[in-house]
Amino acid sequence: MSQSIDRPDLSAAEWQLIQDLRSLPDAALQARMLGSVKELVFFFSNPRCQGMGVEGFPCGEPRSTCDECHQVWDMLDRLSARNKKP
Repeated sequence: MSQSIDRPDLSAAEWQLIQDLRSLPDAALQARMLGSVKELVFFFSNPRCQGMGVEGFPCGEPRSTCDECHQVWDMLDRLSARNKKP
């Protein structure tokens, strides 16, 4: 896809994400994936567990326990490993 003046400059990875979303066969599945991506972006942008962040500072106003955050990270690691298997 070529970029034009009316579209923002996106990296190759960003374009690939958009193309992958558009290639999903069902509108409901597209909507579900888009919602999941939005939730993941929010999760990464707004860590809110009772533990320490990557910089060693508290994560902020606690909304969940460290175990809940670790469960999300563990699930993402399992998905990543599953997708890398041949």
